[in-house]
Amino acid sequence: MAGRQKGFSLIELVVAMTVTLIITGAVFQLVTAGKSAFRREPELSDRQQNIRVAMDRISEDVFRAGYGVPEFAQVFSNNLNGAGPLGSSGANSDIVEIFMASECPPLSVCPVTGQAGKSVTTRETLSSCYQLPALVILGDNETWGLRWAEKPGAGTSSTKCDDMPANEKGGHVVFPPGKDPLVNPTSGFGGWQPTYMLIGQAVRYRINVDAEGVHNLERSAFGGQTDADGNPTWETIARGVEDLQVRYENAAGWSDTPGVISNTNSLIRRVRVTLSARTTGGGQLQGETTSALGNAVRGQLTSEIAPRAAAATLGIARGEF
Repeated sequence: MAGRQKGFSLIELVVAMTVTLIITGAVFQLVTAGKSAFRREPELSDRQQNIRVAMDRISEDVFRAGYGVPEFAQVFSNNLNGAGPLGSSGANSDIVEIFMASECPPLSVCPVTGQAGKSVTTRETLSSCYQLPALVILGDNETWGLRWAEKPGAGTSSTKCDDMPANEKGGHVVFPPGKDPLVNPTSGFGGWQPTYMLIGQAVRYRINVDAEGVHNLERSAFGGQTDADGNPTWETIARGVEDLQVRYENAAGWSDTPGVISNTNSLIRRVRVTLSARTTGGGQLQGETTSALGNAVRGQLTSEIAPRAAAATLGIARGEF
């Protein structure tokens, strides 16, 4: 009798191939998931770092809002809700503008004579802190203004107050033509008598889309205006931040705009800032979500900040100081 030939039946081959395909598919999925995680984690880390750095910067500026200006000054600009580009929520992002003084010491302003609205003279000399040209805050107990100032044409001036001794020197700044004030006092600068001067800032935050199509958070300390030489003043704070939403709290509750500030009830007590960020790398990643701006791995961070100057004013009103 001839020897029998041995081998696998068709059914056994089908079963073996099926098992092999299942195992191969599982291994492939694990490798793909690992590769995606390997790319995803560094991008997530970068995104979290960007959004935290951005929030820390905004929080610092909001905390200092109103420093160096009268009690009920309009230190948050109105009408900036939804003024930015489309955000990841499907609504337009907000712009926020914050007015404050620097840490430079205030200087006493001499009585204005003949140069109202064109220049001011101070009783003290300009310290090294006064790096001109710059924005300066001019104020009294009730009103204030913010505008560009620079040194006189020769760079120095012996101008001083009329009642100062002959051996004393003052400071002198002029207001350059063509640079409109960022904040006007109640009746304008002409004929107004401020009592002090400080280096000021108009800090503005916005979302801007760069040439690569990436949404970034940008900051300007000059209200978005160009500087004295015509150069842009925007700086990128964090890449991949695609939405900025801001709300303001007064005695009546939360609102999308700061409103008109006139008394303790309308004073902004807290500001709620929400930032939304995305990974900026290309390609598909696990955990992607869909928004009005497309697919990406996204995160969100919200913080509430109480402006220091407002807290001090409210404390005085309650008799705490």
